[in-house]
Amino acid sequence: MNAGGSAVRKRSHSRTKPYVMKRDKKTGALYLERERPPFVGELPYVTALVVTILFALWSCCQYIQLCTDVETRIRQAQLLEREVLELREANTMMECRMSQTPDLNMVYQIAVEELGMIPVTDEHLLLFERSNSEYVYQTDNIPKIGF
Repeated sequence: MNAGGSAVRKRSHSRTKPYVMKRDKKTGALYLERERPPFVGELPYVTALVVTILFALWSCCQYIQLCTDVETRIRQAQLLEREVLELREANTMMECRMSQTPDLNMVYQIAVEELGMIPVTDEHLLLFERSNSEYVYQTDNIPKIGF
């Protein structure tokens, strides 16, 4: 026993005490209370904060992924629009060329009906052989046959 007559032993360890003396505010009586580690009372709040932070990070990742997907689709749509414009331009150019070329049936009809031309047949072709040269020049003696 100590000189004060109390039987409470004090520990000389540097560890934290498992119990703490507290005074009741209403009655003023002393009582022992078990000491809680820090943040034990705040554990639900800390858990909610961690869950909220994880949800916010997940939401940010989803947002970034969606933005990237939208940008990719916009670029693809722009490429397709350019391709459509190029194809329309090529189509317009082909239509212009086709409209400028004469219709061969119309040319044949005008030549035969209006100008009195006749179609070429095998009777109109003259073939002759030449033995001294491979080529026939315009200045050579080509047989003249009148039509």
